Amino acid sequence: MRFINSVIAVVVAVLIILFAVSNRQAVVVEIWPLPYQLSLSLYAVILLAGVVGFFVGIVAQWLMGHEKRRELKRLRRQVGDLEESLARHQMLTGNARGDAR
Repeated sequence: MRFINSVIAVVVAVLIILFAVSNRQAVVVEIWPLPYQLSLSLYAVILLAGVVGFFVGIVAQWLMGHEKRRELKRLRRQVGDLEESLARHQMLTGNARGDAR
């Protein structure tokens, strides 16, 4: 599996390098409300947009998973409470294996 991952990583790296070499022309980037202009290579603008989009997606997924994480925490706490209750019950009845008699 590591070999396959390495091969895929090398292929992606080569594709990114080829993309960068073939898109070296400069473009002017201007963000509307700001008075600044940046002169960057086209590949840098596209790769930067991809990286920013990737991180925005990660943050969005993390925020959307908040409710699931809260529910998981509640369920884990409930399982812990039930395990403690079962252990107390088994200790009081002297039934360590939990067999019904």
